[in-house]
Amino acid sequence: MSDQVGVKEAGADQQVEQPSPQSNIVELRNLHTYFFTDLGVARALNGVTYDIPREKVLGIVGESGCGKSVTALSIMNLIQPPGRIVKGEVMLHRRDADGATTDVRLTDLNRHSIQMRRIRGNEIAMIFQEPMTSLNPVYTIGDQISEAFMLHQGVDREEARRRSINILDRVGMPYADTVVDQYPHQLSGGMRQRAMIAMGLSCAPSLLIADEPTTALDVTTEAQILDVMRGLQSDIGMSIMFITHDLGVIAQMADEVVVMYLGRVAEQAPVDSIFYDPLHPYTRALLRSIPRVGRGTKERLKPIRGVVPNPYSNITGCPFHPRCDEFMADVCDVNVPGITMTDDGRAVRCFLYSDRVEKNG
Repeated sequence: MSDQVGVKEAGADQQVEQPSPQSNIVELRNLHTYFFTDLGVARALNGVTYDIPREKVLGIVGESGCGKSVTALSIMNLIQPPGRIVKGEVMLHRRDADGATTDVRLTDLNRHSIQMRRIRGNEIAMIFQEPMTSLNPVYTIGDQISEAFMLHQGVDREEARRRSINILDRVGMPYADTVVDQYPHQLSGGMRQRAMIAMGLSCAPSLLIADEPTTALDVTTEAQILDVMRGLQSDIGMSIMFITHDLGVIAQMADEVVVMYLGRVAEQAPVDSIFYDPLHPYTRALLRSIPRVGRGTKERLKPIRGVVPNPYSNITGCPFHPRCDEFMADVCDVNVPGITMTDDGRAVRCFLYSDRVEKNG
């Protein structure tokens, strides 16, 4: 166990300390989402536990296949067959105008239910990864944004159109009163992404889930959209769950960061701690694999050895141990480490900081 970091054990029936619901908008507890296919069972999420803080930006990072997008779809209750949530819970903490909190367990709701449809797009909205495949090509941008206003706010078509133009203007869309009548194929990639953001923000949600919203954009457009999202997040007072591969974007956007690997949380900490004092070997390996300004020209980047395991595989022990430079024989390859809380409130899943073993299931 490391002597550098003070730790405290999580109880057997409580994986992490339970903060007050007032401080979080959504809490995920021991979430398991599996896909049952002809090739076998793909354990996309294998016990995910973390909190999305209220009125802050939570960054989610990790290699492809670690479960970032599946977590987002699980929160939105959009997992479709052959996938399903097999265990765990997603809890939404609503806050009323008078400050009172009402809890809704999203995992208990049918994804087609009226209650879930009232939450989805209204209280929790999502910006999908590829706007060209997420926007309906046969409806105008205005029609697709207006639908949310008419469905959730009960306004007529004329008022919905006016609000659509207003929200397009707020996200920096040029000539919003013209774009509102155009189709997705008539817009550039950056304009389509702004339209998706406008659609997500139309009802001023409490939580906005952004699934790699700037991946396909040039750096100038990306910077503009990130500024727009940060500004609107501050104005509306919403939470953002920001999923990305880009650690530079995380440094700019996030207040806290969750690092995921193979369907589990490896580490959760404030953004400064992640970049300046990472605990988990996987987090350190991610940071070593990206270029930094000021590095010597002769210093080579150090990639993470190996590849992410097949999602159908069943690895014994810590899922990262086959690629870990700090692997301990007969420890890391035998048991799955449990989540340990450090004295400064960070969460890490590694035997370097605790000998706590995760219970089966």
